[in-house]
Amino acid sequence: MKPQPFYSLPPTTMFKRQFAILPFDLPRLSDKTAAQLLEVLHQILEGIEYHYADQVHRHRKRQQEIAYTRHVPTCDPTDPPF
Repeated sequence: MKPQPFYSLPPTTMFKRQFAILPFDLPRLSDKTAAQLLEVLHQILEGIEYHYADQVHRHRKRQQEIAYTRHVPTCDPTDPPF
């Protein structure tokens, strides 16, 4: 299926943000079903975040330590500036 140029799409589609994350088109859903789907996805995400929270915290802490050691000034703080 060849994509349509944006100027030939209806105005409601033209200004809707398009995401290329999914390799397929999502089906049309009713408002209620879309809201329910998002609620389920949020609950799944919260469960995953809770399950991996300690590991993510350790990883982020290590990344901050690495970034800090890269940006530590090499000059002596007791050395006068001039």
